[in-house]
Amino acid sequence: MRRFYAPPPRFQGEVVQLSPEETQHLARVLRLGLGARVEVCDGLGRNWEAVVASLHPDGALLQTVRPLPAWGESPLRLILGIAQAKGEALDEVIRQAVELGAGQILPFVSERSERLTAERSRRRLGRWQRLAQESLKSCQRSFLPEIALPQDFTAVLQTPAEVKLIFWEEERAGGLHSCLNRPRPASACLLIGPEGGFAAGEVELARQAGFQVASLGPRRLKVATAVLAALTLLQYAWGDLP
Repeated sequence: MRRFYAPPPRFQGEVVQLSPEETQHLARVLRLGLGARVEVCDGLGRNWEAVVASLHPDGALLQTVRPLPAWGESPLRLILGIAQAKGEALDEVIRQAVELGAGQILPFVSERSERLTAERSRRRLGRWQRLAQESLKSCQRSFLPEIALPQDFTAVLQTPAEVKLIFWEEERAGGLHSCLNRPRPASACLLIGPEGGFAAGEVELARQAGFQVASLGPRRLKVATAVLAALTLLQYAWGDLP
């Protein structure tokens, strides 16, 4: 069955109204008609089997048939802190982070990251949220990750988590293997810097805030590659990757 997303306010009893965008995807792209059986999720862990009851340009109505179990969530709560990157570089990061089970995504402004006006930051946040919703449907998750407005680097350092890691290309001692060789934590926060990397002073601030400095190997990685590698390693060590 095809899967659709609707935020909680669009659920009224046993009836769900899709957004105009989801309705267009249902009717014009997938060409589903009245009576078609679909899945719908609210991003808060609740999934239903539903039937297309009516089609309107301002929002198709779905009649829920039965609840479905939640699925696709890792036992490890992953918090990704990611520095602002130039252009659309973070779009791929958002998609990959959702697919790999991140529960929270915290963009931040560091010394070497791109700086945006408040209006551009809000526009980017809206795009990231739409990308996250699309990935939620395609990768079969039940919870929509929270994505925050870009904040200062020092604010991200205060994020509570059982394990805290900052990945820095200048770290020569490695450190990741010893960190991963421990019992599974309930939560982990990882920080990935911008294209130019973290400044040494920022790494020292992170150390003082309880972050362990680790390396992703001897090669310099692009931002999206670093995020993919770090999330995969943590999910393999403590999450749900077999």
